[in-house]
Amino acid sequence: MGLDFFTVMRSFGEFSSTAILIMVGCMGSTVNGQDGNASFMTSVHNGLTIVIVMHIFGFISGAHANPCISIACWLLGYIGSEMMLIYVTCQLTGAIFGYFLLLQMLPQDLIDGSKPGVCMVEPMGSLSNVQIFGIECFLTSVLLLGWSALWDVRSGRFLDSVTLRMGCLVMACCMAGGQLTGASMNPVKMLVPTLFKGNPDTVVLQVGGQLVAAFIVPYLWQYAYSPHYRKVEVLSCDHSGPVI
Repeated sequence: MGLDFFTVMRSFGEFSSTAILIMVGCMGSTVNGQDGNASFMTSVHNGLTIVIVMHIFGFISGAHANPCISIACWLLGYIGSEMMLIYVTCQLTGAIFGYFLLLQMLPQDLIDGSKPGVCMVEPMGSLSNVQIFGIECFLTSVLLLGWSALWDVRSGRFLDSVTLRMGCLVMACCMAGGQLTGASMNPVKMLVPTLFKGNPDTVVLQVGGQLVAAFIVPYLWQYAYSPHYRKVEVLSCDHSGPVI
C-alpha cells in the first residue's frame, strides 16, 4: 500500500485524535480527581471526550484512537492489515505526544498529587488477577460491540447522533468499572503513562484483557450476530433445439 495523500491524512487523523483523547481525557480526570465526585465526573468527562474526538475526526480516519478498535476493524474486514498497523503506530505515537504535552501544561503540584500518576488508576486492592483481567476484557468487549454495530451495514439507518451514543456507551462503561479497574478500555491509555511514571504490576493484566477482547469480539459479531445467507445457485437452461 503506497503512502498516498489519503493514507497520510487518515494516519495523521489517528495521531491527532489519540493525542487529543489523551490530553483532554487525562486533563479532566486529573483535575476532577481532586473532587468529591471524582468517579462520576471522570466518567462523564471520558464520554464527552469521545464525542469530541469522533465529531472532529470520525469522517477523516474513523476516530478509532484505540488499538483495540483498529484490530477489531481489521478482523472484520473494514481495513487492511497494513492500514491497521499504521493506525496502531500513529495511535501510540499520538498518545506519547499528547501525554508529554499534558505534563507540560499541568501545574507541578497537581502532577505530584496524582497518585499513582497522571491518568493512572490502580485496580481495587481486593480484586484478584483474574477479576482484573475479566473486568477489562468485559468492558472492552462492550465497547467493541458498540463499534461493530456502528460499522455493520444494517445500522445504516441509525447513524444519527452516533457520536453522542458512543459517548454515552463509554460513559456507562466508565461508571460501571471506573472504581474497579479504571475502565480505560484502551491499551495506549494504560501503556503510555507507564513510560513516564513507572509500570504498575497490574498493567499487563489490564492491557491483556483489552487485547483479548479485540480478537474475540469480531468473531463473536461475525458468527453470532451477523446473518449467513446461502449462496443462490443459478441453473442454466440447456437448449438442445434451435433458439428462435
